[in-house]
Amino acid sequence: MLGTKISLKYSVLIPILGFTLSSYSMVNFVFYSQYIDYSKVVDFILIGAPFIGRALTPITYGILVSRVGISRILYSSLGSMGLIDLFEYYTYDFDTLLVLRIIIGILFGLSTSASVELATESKSNIIVGMTMGGWALGWVLAATTAFILEQRMLLASVVLIVIALPLLLKSSNLQTFIGGNKMNLAFSAEALLIFLLGFEPAYILQVVPSLLGDGLSIQISLIAYLISFAFYILFSILKDKIKTLIISSLIVGILGFLSFFLLIPWIFIPFTALGLGTNAILPIIAKMTGIEPRRIGPSMNLASLSGFIIPVGVELGNVLYNSAVLTLITSIMLVTFVYLRTRASRY
Repeated sequence: MLGTKISLKYSVLIPILGFTLSSYSMVNFVFYSQYIDYSKVVDFILIGAPFIGRALTPITYGILVSRVGISRILYSSLGSMGLIDLFEYYTYDFDTLLVLRIIIGILFGLSTSASVELATESKSNIIVGMTMGGWALGWVLAATTAFILEQRMLLASVVLIVIALPLLLKSSNLQTFIGGNKMNLAFSAEALLIFLLGFEPAYILQVVPSLLGDGLSIQISLIAYLISFAFYILFSILKDKIKTLIISSLIVGILGFLSFFLLIPWIFIPFTALGLGTNAILPIIAKMTGIEPRRIGPSMNLASLSGFIIPVGVELGNVLYNSAVLTLITSIMLVTFVYLRTRASRY
């Protein structure tokens, strides 16, 4: 059995801070790209490049965690992400930026996997929910710094991580250890399926700017992301996680179908907030089905490949119809799989 001893004093802040800062460091380029004079195709490639790096997480995390430990992975990954943001600020060369973006994806996969494992091992659903909510906090933080600092926003990443590192370095005293056999491949097919289906509402949002316009979509997203953090916490404290997932996923599927089919902007707010909030309980559901915490984070990052595939796939044909149908179908599939899997585990 793999285990992690976690000091109660730091177990709350470290995974939340780790997920938030790594999310900020990866997402900030989405806003920064508007200040680089590249075509939309090149922008799409650079923004999507981290998904390639994240897909390597089951290999990179499985190998590194058995050799250097969770805490060192977390603070070294975050420190490196800050340095890469600095390099990105001073270069406009496409090839260099492409390599840096892929490395950012690798580091994001490592840091978020470590954060999710620490949160899951804490045995606190609230910590898990708030850790997953780090994605929303990171996005809001990126949007805010972009508004205030404009093209200098990448420098803020360095400052934030430098400020946070002293606290994260405390994690070296968490006495994290590897128990039993070493795991060179941290992966679970069941966890992968849960995250593939559960993350669809988040990744389908990438087509919204082309439908509503950049200005309106950012306003809607900012409101929705702020609201979503309340759902991250609410869903994590509700007692019956299976029922919560079933109800929220079905509502998300219906709202998503209506959002794209009718293209009514305000419906995207509850759809986005609920869709993101549901992510809070996905690691909890995965653990309830018997998946080891060490496999959850890497499987989550491998599922991020759909963040690159989904926006491209729905563009093949009618974007509105494809997005509406895909969102509804994936929500039904998630509910069905989780219900059948948890029911089977009881017998």
